[in-house]
Amino acid sequence: MRTTSVPRLPLLLLLALIWPGGAGGVRITELDVPAVALEGDDVHLRCDYEDEGGSSLYTLKWYKDDQEFFRHQPGRAPREGDDHCRDHHLYHVDGVTVDCWVSTERDVVLQSVTKATSGDYQCEVIGEHPKFRKETRRARLTIFSEDLRAPLLLGAEESYSLMDYVTLNCSSLNTEYMPELTWLINNRPANQSMVREVDSRTAGLVFQVRPEHFQRGEINVACVTSLGPRHKMSTPVQLPNRDGPSVKGYFFNTGHRMEASGALFILATLSQLRTLASPAL
Repeated sequence: MRTTSVPRLPLLLLLALIWPGGAGGVRITELDVPAVALEGDDVHLRCDYEDEGGSSLYTLKWYKDDQEFFRHQPGRAPREGDDHCRDHHLYHVDGVTVDCWVSTERDVVLQSVTKATSGDYQCEVIGEHPKFRKETRRARLTIFSEDLRAPLLLGAEESYSLMDYVTLNCSSLNTEYMPELTWLINNRPANQSMVREVDSRTAGLVFQVRPEHFQRGEINVACVTSLGPRHKMSTPVQLPNRDGPSVKGYFFNTGHRMEASGALFILATLSQLRTLASPAL
């Protein structure tokens, strides 16, 4: 009697097919790799995961440009020749220095990054027996050497009246990269309807002056340039009210206007006190 041969399935695949409980395993819920950083920064990488279907973590690995540099494998004893600290196993990769004493299985810290640290970073998680389900995610990190520079702000006039138009330009002075440019009016983000893109390195701000814009006799505007969440610089400018009191017309720490009559009364009183205190000739 002729029989038909059945191809042998790999043992792990066979177990995955017959084991009850669906497609359980370990799933990546968050991959956080900063897009940019500056030389000398400490860069935090995060790969968060959760268990599914009763599985647990078998191993978590980090790769740079497909080269493994970090492994967390619960319960694995260090092998001879391993570079390890705590529960982590480290592997040499150019441009990567891990601060393993503050790193965890979910958060890895790269110390004092250089341009050689730039690359594609991949997190890989594998669930425990019996399925050993694997999931990966990848993101790009770029390191720059040029320090962030304060932006150039142009176009401010000496003073403004109500209903005048304020037209300002803000330009990045960095050449290695283009940071993000944003505007603040009285320490609050400007409405996007006021912002204009002039060119690839310049953002404009256009708005009509309203009474609420003046605070203590002037409008405070700032252009902010930023590279990632850690690096920010700003260039501020004060726009005085042409028709109202200047900021000097207000008490230093109250924000109330000093009326002219009150100021004259104070000056007259001080003058009389000086006369009384002066010795008679």
